[in-house]
Amino acid sequence: MTVTDEQRSKLLELMVPFKDDQIGKLPRVTCKDCSDRRAQCKQHQEKRCEECGAYVSTRHIHIDYVGHAHVTERLLEVDPEWSWEPLERDVDPQVWAAALATGNPDVIQMVLESAPPKFDLDDFGNPVGLWIKLTICGVTRPGYGSCPSKQSDAVKVLIGDALRNAAQRFGVALEQWMKGDRANPAAENAVADAGTRAMPARQKQADAAVVVDANWVAEFEKRLGDAPLEHVSAFRQDVVDAMRTQRINSETANRLLAAVKQRVDALESVTATGLPANKDGSVSRSKLTDEELEANGLMTRQQVKDHNKLAKDTIANPKKAERSNGVDAEDERWMNGGAKS
Repeated sequence: MTVTDEQRSKLLELMVPFKDDQIGKLPRVTCKDCSDRRAQCKQHQEKRCEECGAYVSTRHIHIDYVGHAHVTERLLEVDPEWSWEPLERDVDPQVWAAALATGNPDVIQMVLESAPPKFDLDDFGNPVGLWIKLTICGVTRPGYGSCPSKQSDAVKVLIGDALRNAAQRFGVALEQWMKGDRANPAAENAVADAGTRAMPARQKQADAAVVVDANWVAEFEKRLGDAPLEHVSAFRQDVVDAMRTQRINSETANRLLAAVKQRVDALESVTATGLPANKDGSVSRSKLTDEELEANGLMTRQQVKDHNKLAKDTIANPKKAERSNGVDAEDERWMNGGAKS
């Protein structure tokens, strides 16, 4: 499409550099195992980074970063009518077939527009990627958002990341994108953000002024320690709400979120009866002795071997049942009405 002089003038406003207090530092993990929820990295640990303040893997770098809110503010300043939409939508096949059967373009369009975005998923079905189209001043460009498979609030994170990525194609915060370490490909293609964005200077000052409610924190930790697995996930929202109402600061929030994760891991590592568990919830037999297995009504290792051998022999060498033509004394008794011969 041909861009008019007015459009070009407005689009150039997107490239105005951001102020220092609008720029934070984003931790980017460069270790694949640290970002993969299926893997347990044995080389690195998660801890609070003194430089950016995020609770993140020790194997990470820092990238200058402009947050979603500031990017959105810039888009609104340039074009109050800006919009975005997913590149693909996850339309239910049956609903789509029914819409096509009507032959009504309005119905088809309504079904298409009401369907949720189609996300890239990992092996566990968790959203980890999203393609979008961003339109500013009548010009449309693509963008892609990504996050690690263990990212909480993944949908919101993906939308924000995709918007920033698409906005960068218009020149928004382009300077920050260009500050990657060109000599280190891993730096520019870091695995993912597995931590919390570091706050710009202005937000850091406000966060430092928060007086932590020690009583609330103590009560939270007690409730967390007593909570069953099915209730633990709700504690993350408690942390978010407490931070929004300035009961805790970001450092305390990161610590409490880490405690929630540790509680989940601890509860998932045992069964309802207190035995060590595998990730699928089954008993981890390798962590129990034969005496412990037997005491809990489970087969010992030798019993499992004998059972498997019997099952294998039965399948490999099936034997037909033999019918006996003879009648023993007990059978004869019942055939005679219970009377002995």
